[in-house]
Amino acid sequence: MRKFAYILSLIVIFTIPWEDAVTIAGLNSVTRYAGIIASGVWLVSIFFRRKLRRLNAFHVLLILFSLWNVVSLTWTIEYDYTYQQAKTYLQLFLLILIIWDLITTKEELYAAMQAYILGCYIAIITTIINYVIGRTIRVYDIGRYAGVGNAVELALTLTLGLPLAWHLATSSQTQNNKFLRTLNFIYIPLSLFAILLTGTRMALFAVIPAFIYILWTYGRIKPLIRISSFFALMGSMFFLEELIPSTTLERLGTIFNSIASGDLGGRVILWKESLSIFSQSSLIGIGSGALRSPLVLGTQAHNTFISVLTELGLFGFLLFLFILIIVFRQIFLQEKDLSRLWIAILSIWVIGVSTLTWEHRKVTWLLFTFLIIGSSFHKNNSRRLNNIYPEH
Repeated sequence: MRKFAYILSLIVIFTIPWEDAVTIAGLNSVTRYAGIIASGVWLVSIFFRRKLRRLNAFHVLLILFSLWNVVSLTWTIEYDYTYQQAKTYLQLFLLILIIWDLITTKEELYAAMQAYILGCYIAIITTIINYVIGRTIRVYDIGRYAGVGNAVELALTLTLGLPLAWHLATSSQTQNNKFLRTLNFIYIPLSLFAILLTGTRMALFAVIPAFIYILWTYGRIKPLIRISSFFALMGSMFFLEELIPSTTLERLGTIFNSIASGDLGGRVILWKESLSIFSQSSLIGIGSGALRSPLVLGTQAHNTFISVLTELGLFGFLLFLFILIIVFRQIFLQEKDLSRLWIAILSIWVIGVSTLTWEHRKVTWLLFTFLIIGSSFHKNNSRRLNNIYPEH
């Protein structure tokens, strides 16, 4: 039963990058439908196993953070929006608990990472299909394409997959599966092409840590593969660049003008308005998700840190900050290869969420959970070594 629950958890992870592409009546997304099935099977497996993997400080703080979102129902200025967001956090915690409990080996963690990359492929393919048939994200947004949901969120989702794909392609864990290694190598140029098609200016900065990580770990692959992969990547990028619409390139080229004007696509105005709202209720905030109400801001803050601060107040922001501190600390409690990987991924995440409201997005907490799981392996190995070689 546990094995079946584990397979279902991989299916859930696979659907996360493209969850907005398919909706099911009454459930909103295919991920929620898959999650309900996985949750049921997991609960049955818990009943038969009669044990749950021990939680750590990350989970305790996440419980408190989720409860603070729920408790904000008592003072929110927009009950319906807070109620929906509170439900989201409870569902997120259940998802994290399932993944934490079921992924207990490095092989299982790598399989989960691979499931994420395969899910990203669905988002890439649907984006390219929309490009081929000429379906832009909006009538007035000429030259921008997205196969899944919001173009900016799609770009960040795919960018976060770049270090993961490279790590999987060059890791000793995947050397025996040439098909998956090739698939992960191909992900690099294809995802970059899809990212550029979204016309997302933030992505131009977010991809920088990914390229640094690739260059940082380039020596892991054999010299012949190193040279051939370099020329293959460069050749594919030159080829794909010719396919990118001129209107998309023109929009990407306005990034420095947008920064110089202090506008950032209207985000600076939203940040100022959000902080103004925060100043009126600084301790406990206005309620989880309340900024989206037409009576408040009417949209998201487009900055995760400002969003948490405004909606959940100083107390909620501190809980979120402590979670991030624990997550970042776990980077340096892992093997060197994984530490480099997570430095790149979290750098991309910080850049991306500075222009997006992602504190309640599944990708955020999924990647955090992957990192926490990875650090637990290193701790377990350290304990075993201490037991074998006790200090005198």
